[in-house]
Formats: sequence, structure tokens, C-alpha cells
Amino acid sequence: MAKRILLVGPINSQGVGGRFEEMRVWATCLSAGQFEVSVFTMFNSGFTLGGAKMNESLSLAWPHLWNIFPSLRGVLLRLWGSKWLKGVRDDFYNSQQWKDFASYFDHIVLFITYSSREMEIFESDLPVPVSVRFTGTIHDFSILKKHATLPAHLSRNYVFHSPFQIKSLTNSIPKVFIDQTTLAEGKLLDIEIDSQLKVFGMIGLFMEVKQMDTVIEIFQEFPQFKLLLFGAGELQSRFEELIQRLKLKNVSIAGFVPPARIDEIYSLIDCLIINSSEETGPMTGIEAMAAGKLILSREIGAMPDRLEGEELIYKDVEDLRKKLHDIPRLDGPKIVERKMALRAKYLERYSTAILKSAIEALVA
Repeated sequence: MAKRILLVGPINSQGVGGRFEEMRVWATCLSAGQFEVSVFTMFNSGFTLGGAKMNESLSLAWPHLWNIFPSLRGVLLRLWGSKWLKGVRDDFYNSQQWKDFASYFDHIVLFITYSSREMEIFESDLPVPVSVRFTGTIHDFSILKKHATLPAHLSRNYVFHSPFQIKSLTNSIPKVFIDQTTLAEGKLLDIEIDSQLKVFGMIGLFMEVKQMDTVIEIFQEFPQFKLLLFGAGELQSRFEELIQRLKLKNVSIAGFVPPARIDEIYSLIDCLIINSSEETGPMTGIEAMAAGKLILSREIGAMPDRLEGEELIYKDVEDLRKKLHDIPRLDGPKIVERKMALRAKYLERYSTAILKSAIEALVA
């Protein structure tokens, strides 16, 4: 009988973002093996994740209404999400409906930050193995110290992208390291590696944490280079105003490109810039490696491990400025060599086949 795996994590109303894409990777990898995969999210279960069966809180709380009256789901969701039922929702992971549902599975994987409500599942007495796949930076490891008091008979573990992320974490919970891969692997590996290094790209939701405006300002000093911003979000108008105010001809917003066409982005750029203040991956770093593109990244998330020995990590804005100034010194063969080294490292450590094996081993 196939093992039953439940992936749990909040999904936003747009069905986009790093957590969503990572859940898609895990769902796809597990569905391709001998596993029965389901996904649970408090809201927004109307998306597709690798063939997994989708579930949300309302479908458990009011199963008959959810199944019998699909035309009323919008009304039911508004009622379920109202302030009048906030107490019921907040206590959902202690409800009998949740316990009965969760107990059906052989392994549960949580895609959450350390402050997410779903951490209650990890800390509960649920007699099912539970793993936490951290999708946000942990700023205070002391918050996790209480996990050392969990009963020994409960099967619990943490799943991190890289040992670099937990240098100061010392509690007794078992720790597993599984990085990321890309479902667009085939298309990205087909991109030809060349000696060009003139077009730079930044990819992601237009949010403060990505710190794209800082890089926009730097590019006014490098008119010989081009910067493309791929994504969408609340800060787009601010970026547009900044580009206009600085009269930049070499910076433009290229818009949002869906994951199914992610190879189109990497066909347009020579180097990815990751200037976020915090990340756990990010997946864009893995995609760029598969595509054979150079990467300039802050010392965040798993990037120090991924770029170890490549001299592509920068500490601050001044360091990024210096690396951009040094680029003209690189000749064509050296650029090709560096790009090929990054793709080779992807194939050695982060390929879909390698990550699929690691994910299967976790829940086996």
C-alpha cells in the first residue's frame, strides 16, 4: 500500500511565492514515486500542486456543506473567514476534525516559518511523524528550545536547506538537510552557455525584503550593463518612479513570468543578482545554476554553500559595486568556465533526481 503523505502550508490567494513553488516541487517528486500525496492549507486550496489532492480547513470543518453545495463555497468561505469564527479557526489544529484527518497520513511535512500557526501540529501529541521544512529565516533559535522537551516517542525532525542556516542551533531535534531543485530542469539545461556578461536580472515578488531599489540605484553607475526586473507586487510603482526619476535607460521592469515559462527569463539574462535581506534558498539561485548563469548574491540562505569557492558572494552594497566594476576584467573563456562550473555543481548536488531521492528517503 502506498504511503500517504500530507504537505501542509499557507497558500496565498495568488498561488505564487517561494513556499508555493517549493511545495509544488515536493508534491511532484513524491507523486512520481510510490506515495499518495495530499496538501492541506487553511485557505486557497483551488490551485494545482503536482497532482496532489487539495484540502482546506472549511472542507474539514463543514464537509457536508463543502461537498454538497459547491456553488455556495464563496459564501461559506466568507462566513468561515469572518471575525465571528476567529476563535474556532485559531483553535482548528486542536479540533477533532483536524486530528481525525491528520491521523490518516503516514507522514506530515510542514512548509512554514518558525512563527506559523501550523507549528502547533509539530508540537502536538499527534502520533504521526512530522517534519518542518523551514521556509523563512530563523532569527531567534531560542524559540525552538522548547522542542527539546517533546516526548521521545513522537517522531519529529527539522528539514533545512543548508547547514549554513543553523550554526547556532543546538537542540536535540534531528536535523535533515535537503536543498532545492527546479521542475524546469530540462528547459534550463538546454540553455546554451555563452561568454556574455552584460544583462543582469532580479526575480521575485516586489517586496521590501528583496531590496531591488538598492540595485536599481547602483545601475545608474553602470550604463554599459542592463538590469531587468522580473516579477510583480506592491512596490512596482515605486520602482517605476525611481527608474524615471534617475532617468535610467538601462533598467526596466519586465513583468511577471509564470513558472512554466521560467526558462524564458534565463534566456534573456547573463547573471542573476540576489540582494534580499533574508532568504531560505532561494529557488532562483538553483534555477540560475541549472541555466548556466553567473550569480551575485548576498550571504543569505543556502547561497554561501551553493556558491562556495566561486567568489560570487558579496557582503554589502559597496562590495556589489566593486564586483560590477571588476566584471570587464573577465575574459570570455573565464566567464564560460564560471558558468559551466555552476551548472556542473547543480547537476552534482541539486538535480531533480538527487532531490527526489532525498525527499523520498525522508518520508520512507
